[in-house]
Amino acid sequence: MKLKIAGVLIILTLVGAVLALGEDQVTEPQNAVRAAPQDNSEASMQWVWGEVTSLNAPGKALTLKYLDYETDQEKEITITIDDLTTFDNVKSLEEIQVKDNLSIDYTPKEGSNIAKSISLEKTESAPVENAATTQPDAVGASQANQ
Repeated sequence: MKLKIAGVLIILTLVGAVLALGEDQVTEPQNAVRAAPQDNSEASMQWVWGEVTSLNAPGKALTLKYLDYETDQEKEITITIDDLTTFDNVKSLEEIQVKDNLSIDYTPKEGSNIAKSISLEKTESAPVENAATTQPDAVGASQANQ
Protein backbone atom coordinates (compact mmCIF):
# COMPACT_ATOMS: atom_id res chain seq x y z
CA MET A 1 0.00 0.00 0.00
CA LYS A 2 2.84 2.36 0.83
CA LEU A 3 4.39 1.61 -2.59
CA LYS A 4 1.16 2.58 -4.35
CA ILE A 5 0.98 5.86 -2.46
CA ALA A 6 4.65 6.60 -3.16
CA GLY A 7 4.13 5.84 -6.91
CA VAL A 8 1.09 8.12 -7.09
CA LEU A 9 3.02 10.91 -5.33
CA ILE A 10 5.94 10.59 -7.77
CA ILE A 11 3.59 10.74 -10.77
CA LEU A 12 1.77 13.76 -9.35
CA THR A 13 5.08 15.49 -8.69
CA LEU A 14 6.24 14.89 -12.28
CA VAL A 15 2.93 16.09 -13.72
CA GLY A 16 3.09 19.20 -11.53
CA ALA A 17 6.65 19.93 -12.64
CA VAL A 18 5.71 19.63 -16.32
CA LEU A 19 2.75 21.95 -15.87
CA ALA A 20 4.83 24.46 -13.92
CA LEU A 21 7.53 24.54 -16.62
CA GLY A 22 4.92 24.95 -19.34
CA GLU A 23 3.58 28.09 -17.66
CA ASP A 24 6.95 29.84 -18.00
CA GLN A 25 6.27 30.54 -21.65
CA VAL A 26 5.36 34.18 -22.21
CA THR A 27 2.23 34.66 -24.22
CA GLU A 28 1.89 37.69 -26.43
CA PRO A 29 -1.07 39.92 -25.60
CA GLN A 30 -3.73 39.83 -28.28
CA ASN A 31 -3.56 43.57 -28.87
CA ALA A 32 0.25 43.67 -29.21
CA VAL A 33 1.63 45.28 -32.34
CA ARG A 34 4.05 43.10 -34.29
CA ALA A 35 6.96 44.60 -36.15
CA ALA A 36 6.47 44.56 -39.90
CA PRO A 37 8.83 42.16 -41.67
CA GLN A 38 11.73 44.01 -43.21
CA ASP A 39 12.39 43.71 -46.92
CA ASN A 40 15.58 41.70 -46.82
CA SER A 41 16.43 41.27 -50.50
CA GLU A 42 19.65 39.44 -49.61
CA ALA A 43 17.59 36.69 -47.97
CA SER A 44 15.54 36.11 -51.12
CA MET A 45 18.50 36.36 -53.50
CA GLN A 46 18.68 33.51 -56.02
CA TRP A 47 21.46 32.40 -58.38
CA VAL A 48 21.27 30.83 -61.83
CA TRP A 49 23.86 29.81 -64.39
CA GLY A 50 22.93 29.00 -67.94
CA GLU A 51 22.99 29.71 -71.67
CA VAL A 52 21.24 32.71 -73.20
CA THR A 53 18.43 31.55 -75.50
CA SER A 54 16.87 34.93 -76.30
CA LEU A 55 17.46 38.64 -75.77
CA ASN A 56 15.02 41.54 -75.59
CA ALA A 57 17.22 44.64 -75.38
CA PRO A 58 14.35 47.18 -75.65
CA GLY A 59 12.45 45.34 -72.92
CA LYS A 60 15.64 44.94 -70.86
CA ALA A 61 15.18 41.17 -70.49
CA LEU A 62 16.88 37.93 -71.42
CA THR A 63 15.99 34.25 -71.21
CA LEU A 64 18.36 31.58 -69.92
CA LYS A 65 18.28 27.82 -70.34
CA TYR A 66 19.55 26.21 -67.12
CA LEU A 67 19.62 22.87 -65.33
CA ASP A 68 17.27 22.61 -62.35
CA TYR A 69 19.32 20.51 -59.94
CA GLU A 70 16.30 19.52 -57.85
CA THR A 71 14.41 17.95 -60.78
CA ASP A 72 17.44 17.25 -63.01
CA GLN A 73 15.60 18.88 -65.94
CA GLU A 74 16.48 21.77 -68.23
CA LYS A 75 14.28 24.82 -67.70
CA GLU A 76 14.09 28.41 -68.89
CA ILE A 77 13.92 31.58 -66.83
CA THR A 78 13.38 35.17 -67.91
CA ILE A 79 15.50 37.76 -66.13
CA THR A 80 14.76 41.50 -66.17
CA ILE A 81 17.56 44.06 -66.05
CA ASP A 82 17.07 47.35 -64.22
CA ASP A 83 19.19 50.45 -63.57
CA LEU A 84 20.76 48.87 -60.47
CA THR A 85 21.99 45.73 -62.28
CA THR A 86 25.79 45.41 -62.37
CA PHE A 87 27.75 43.66 -65.12
CA ASP A 88 31.00 41.69 -65.04
CA ASN A 89 33.03 40.94 -68.23
CA VAL A 90 30.49 42.96 -70.27
CA LYS A 91 29.44 46.59 -70.09
CA SER A 92 25.72 46.23 -70.80
CA LEU A 93 22.93 43.99 -72.05
CA GLU A 94 23.73 45.06 -75.63
CA GLU A 95 27.07 43.19 -75.47
CA ILE A 96 25.46 39.87 -74.49
CA GLN A 97 24.71 37.44 -77.30
CA VAL A 98 22.58 34.32 -77.70
CA LYS A 99 24.55 31.20 -76.63
CA ASP A 100 26.64 33.18 -74.11
CA ASN A 101 26.93 31.55 -70.68
CA LEU A 102 25.92 33.82 -67.81
CA SER A 103 25.98 33.67 -64.03
CA ILE A 104 23.18 35.80 -62.61
CA ASP A 105 22.24 36.83 -59.07
CA TYR A 106 18.59 37.87 -59.06
CA THR A 107 15.64 38.56 -56.78
CA PRO A 108 12.14 37.29 -57.52
CA LYS A 109 9.92 40.35 -57.12
CA GLU A 110 6.30 40.97 -58.08
CA GLY A 111 6.09 38.20 -60.67
CA SER A 112 9.42 38.92 -62.35
CA ASN A 113 13.08 38.13 -61.70
CA ILE A 114 15.18 41.28 -61.27
CA ALA A 115 18.91 40.86 -61.94
CA LYS A 116 21.29 42.23 -59.33
CA SER A 117 24.48 41.17 -61.10
CA ILE A 118 25.23 39.51 -64.44
CA SER A 119 28.58 37.92 -65.17
CA LEU A 120 29.58 36.71 -68.62
CA GLU A 121 31.49 33.45 -68.42
CA LYS A 122 34.47 33.81 -70.73
CA THR A 123 35.32 30.72 -72.72
CA GLU A 124 38.94 29.97 -73.34
CA SER A 125 39.73 29.68 -77.02
CA ALA A 126 41.79 26.77 -78.31
CA PRO A 127 45.48 27.61 -78.61
CA VAL A 128 46.59 28.52 -82.11
CA GLU A 129 49.08 26.00 -83.43
CA ASN A 130 52.35 27.27 -84.73
CA ALA A 131 52.76 26.56 -88.47
CA ALA A 132 56.32 25.32 -87.90
CA THR A 133 55.12 22.55 -85.59
CA THR A 134 52.47 21.29 -88.01
CA GLN A 135 54.82 20.85 -90.98
CA PRO A 136 57.49 18.17 -91.09
CA ASP A 137 60.90 19.61 -90.56
CA ALA A 138 63.13 19.87 -93.59
CA VAL A 139 65.82 17.51 -92.26
CA GLY A 140 63.31 14.73 -91.53
CA ALA A 141 61.70 15.12 -94.96
CA SER A 142 65.02 14.98 -96.80
CA GLN A 143 66.07 11.85 -94.91
CA ALA A 144 62.74 10.17 -95.74
CA ASN A 145 63.30 10.81 -99.48
CA GLN A 146 66.74 9.09 -99.48
